[in-house]
Amino acid sequence: MISRSHVRLAVLSMVAMLAVSTLGAAQGEVGSGTASAQGEAASGTAEAAACPSSSAPADPADETDSTGSTDVTAPADSTDLTASTGGASAAEVHSWGTPAWCAEFDDQLDPADWVIYDSAGHDGQGRRSPDQLFIGNGSLYLYGRADGTTAGLGSRHSQVYGRWETRVRMYEGADSYHPIALLWPDGGGGGVHSATGEEIDFLGVMDRPGRWRANFYLETPQGEEQSYSEADMTTWHTYAVENSPGGVVGYLDGREWFRSSRSTRSPMSACLQLDWFPGHGGPGEAWMEVDWLRVYPLDPGGTGGGTG
Repeated sequence: MISRSHVRLAVLSMVAMLAVSTLGAAQGEVGSGTASAQGEAASGTAEAAACPSSSAPADPADETDSTGSTDVTAPADSTDLTASTGGASAAEVHSWGTPAWCAEFDDQLDPADWVIYDSAGHDGQGRRSPDQLFIGNGSLYLYGRADGTTAGLGSRHSQVYGRWETRVRMYEGADSYHPIALLWPDGGGGGVHSATGEEIDFLGVMDRPGRWRANFYLETPQGEEQSYSEADMTTWHTYAVENSPGGVVGYLDGREWFRSSRSTRSPMSACLQLDWFPGHGGPGEAWMEVDWLRVYPLDPGGTGGGTG
């Protein structure tokens, strides 16, 4: 397991306190397309685990570590967020069954499950650093600094067809930062577009400092498709995607909001990224908080291909 140590960040405009742990660097890097990272995700070997039922993490302002210390500052508006269940889960609404693999972010990240980016940022802009990832309150936090130093990571668990779902909330921040949850092909490389011409962004936020519009993006060798839905993304929501031979379906809080007859055909891994696009919006800082990520086979019986 990655070693765990407490750090202090002196971050302007952040006043609510929480205890978190920094995550040490893992070996290797993961590719991502429109939200590009460098390198490739390898298949993991960890066994699948049943995930607990969903519940909202504590507000960052309410949490301290076991010694009562408050080691790092949270987003300034974290105490102002309205409690939210984040809507329904697509897995529950559509009876997807037991996850083949899941991450609840209750403890350190295991390098058998994750590749943590330590590389140049999107399109060579800024830097992705393991120091910008934090775990606390049962959540994973990705933090982007005003100078473009930010965070990203990719799962080592891939499947050709299947279902993926994550529960995320944003904080109002610089619109030069784009929070993204996406699927990227194994062996896809580190370019803006993958080597296979495939990518699925089942959550994307572009040029919206108030975080009120969610974007869905699909790229296949047949072309690109996009959709969006307005939502208050500073409260919890679930974002999911189903990729099958018959096409791709996107879900927001269990409700369909994207559908295409096209689908990707390569083994795909889930990536979580806070990407910096200097010149696309105002400068500043940004946070992205992830409650959990879950990976399902294409059918509840587990015959949809499984994870690596």
